[in-house]
Amino acid sequence: MNADSALSAARVIALAVLVAMAPGAVRGQSTPVADSALGPLDTVSTRIDVTLPAGRVIRRLVSRADTSQRYALYLPSSISRDRQWPVLFLLDPRGRALVPMQRFRAAAERLGYIVISSYNTLSDGPAQPNYAAMTAMLDDVQRALPVDSRRFYLAGFSGTARFAWQVSTQIGGAIAGIVGTGASGPGGSSWTRANIGKSSPVLFGTIGTLDSNYEEMRAFEADLDAIGTPHHIERFDGGHQWPPVGLATRAVEWLELQAMRRELRRRDQSWVDSLYASWLSQAARIDSLGAAAAAVRAYRLLQSDFQGMTNLDAVGARLTALANDPRLRRTEAAESAVAERDRAWVASMLAFSATLERSQTPPSLDNARKALDLDRMQREAARADDSTSAVAARRSLERVFTHFSFYAPRQFFDARRYAHAAAALRIARLIKPDDGGACFWHARALAQTGDKPNALQALECAAASRQVTATAVEGDPLLAPLHGESRYDAVVRQLRSGG
Repeated sequence: MNADSALSAARVIALAVLVAMAPGAVRGQSTPVADSALGPLDTVSTRIDVTLPAGRVIRRLVSRADTSQRYALYLPSSISRDRQWPVLFLLDPRGRALVPMQRFRAAAERLGYIVISSYNTLSDGPAQPNYAAMTAMLDDVQRALPVDSRRFYLAGFSGTARFAWQVSTQIGGAIAGIVGTGASGPGGSSWTRANIGKSSPVLFGTIGTLDSNYEEMRAFEADLDAIGTPHHIERFDGGHQWPPVGLATRAVEWLELQAMRRELRRRDQSWVDSLYASWLSQAARIDSLGAAAAAVRAYRLLQSDFQGMTNLDAVGARLTALANDPRLRRTEAAESAVAERDRAWVASMLAFSATLERSQTPPSLDNARKALDLDRMQREAARADDSTSAVAARRSLERVFTHFSFYAPRQFFDARRYAHAAAALRIARLIKPDDGGACFWHARALAQTGDKPNALQALECAAASRQVTATAVEGDPLLAPLHGESRYDAVVRQLRSGG
């Protein structure tokens, strides 16, 4: 076994040992807090137990198991030591613990979940920080809180959604469910079919209609259908982001329903019937708008979610009525055509990216536009309607922007190929000319190529976006060639003054 394999095995063993531990003794009981008092609480503590304030977000705690780890914590107002509580672990890909906490807090309060959200989880890099974060959070909650160790749930977004599946397969059976946003498993269809089965964690997936991973999630859904893994994947209007509060709440409701189905908690039939009525009403609203394909999808999800849990006659009757609706066939044909076009666009993007990487001199912007078919994409995306093809074009532009504003430049910066980094970022700014992050990185690359006028324009764009600080600008060695320029000094003054 090599060093990396030994380290990986050690992490898995550490996680497995933690999961096997019985919950530690609870030293106190919290006082419930009225709903009107719900709100953030600025607290730094090295102690985690139920004596902490409940019904409020404790913004920052230091792990007792590993003092390098920080997380936010939410204890529901009703928490006590008289029962065991499910735990939702939130894994943000940029360590922004409060972002997913804001999405899931309301559901945690209403349904009685402990929520713990790490400041140390990351995406697009080594998995070690995520293992360390998970190990510390698992250790702390099991030693100090009255948790139900059969009901641990992971919520991840993008790379941390992939990590959630990775962890779940390594500590077999310890994770009851996953809320996965914006990404599938860590290795595509082959990994899914080899590692996920009927006894795997249940999945509530979410994907934005403009998310560049949209087609990936559609393929993941088909794989899970074939395997028979319980899942529910919802789409929402938006890009590559955590789901909105309403959908995050729906995710936790679904986890609760699946816990009853899998006998991880007592079935509450009145609650099941109430949830079904609410979700059926939402499906009926979609149906009333004439969106046949979306309605069929909503009804099929209801059938899958509530089979054997309540009476589904109304759903079955409506699905039968919609089965031969021509709108359904038209939408399915349009989605298939879009998926095929999406595959072609992905192939074009990867081919051009490889050409850019191999080139001694970056291709011209005109050549990039032609190779990537950007003009046609932008024409399609600019259509006023929300047709399947228009939305798909907007989604493809998001993918191109993400690749050429983040992934491609990063490798060029690492290799100090600043002209190539500038070329990649110039493509990104064709799509989003005023994006603060793209502008800032473009300024850094251009400064290193000696193109001061365009570097200063990009830096001014970054400053106008208010996504950068004076400290970041002044402390960046790649911007040193701009020092002493009047426009550079004006940017620094603007940022210092908060203007």
